[in-house]
Amino acid sequence: NQELAVKQALDEALENDTVEVFLQPIIDSRTGCLVGAEALARIRDKDGRIVSPGLFIPLAEKNGRIVQLGEQVLRKTCRFIQENNTSALGINWINVNLSPLQCMNKNLARTFSQVLIDYQVSVRSIHLEITEESMVDYTLLEDQIDALQCAGFEFALDDYGSGYSNLTRVRSYPFKHIKIDMAVVRDYYSKRDKLLPTIIQVFKQMDYTITAEGIETAEMADALSGIGCDYLQGFYFSRPVPFDEFLEKYAVS
Repeated sequence: NQELAVKQALDEALENDTVEVFLQPIIDSRTGCLVGAEALARIRDKDGRIVSPGLFIPLAEKNGRIVQLGEQVLRKTCRFIQENNTSALGINWINVNLSPLQCMNKNLARTFSQVLIDYQVSVRSIHLEITEESMVDYTLLEDQIDALQCAGFEFALDDYGSGYSNLTRVRSYPFKHIKIDMAVVRDYYSKRDKLLPTIIQVFKQMDYTITAEGIETAEMADALSGIGCDYLQGFYFSRPVPFDEFLEKYAVS
């Protein structure tokens, strides 16, 4: 039974503190240099194979273990920042994903702030990503997001274009960064209509930074830079990789 095997792998990773964090680089579209990264949770099955996040994340959300998972990812990301000279690598911030179910925890802002204190990491070094889809129930998340914002965290809206947000609705949320969903990026790259460039220009006039997700080729990178995206992320630059591989790839020689 696949679900049972995934549950066992998840339980084991959380109980033994063996959740791994992989990083995917975020690149400045103007300079082509590393500017940030996204932290992504990874767990392994009993044979040491990576379990698809598409299997264990929904399960963790369903059984409530997403709170523990999210905290482990934040801790390990902060430890990485503490133990490595990330600014020398070019990293200004690392994005950490925030599940709406974590926002049901009333102590979330206090817990996250304490993690940063434990590792002596500046709140400016962590951006919290929330998917557009999860904003449907924003009223349920509002108190915790307000508390996190008061604690100094910045928010990125992930997967923009995959849900139903309009510009006015986005404006009412405390986002500073917008990540364009990879399906929207691919659609623009194949059709080149004026919709995405127009949306990006409106966002830029409203002082958001824009990241294009799902960049797979140099041509896609050029096209999305050309319509005003500040940052680029995708397999063209790198798949998500473990901390040591990331350091090896971006270490200053």
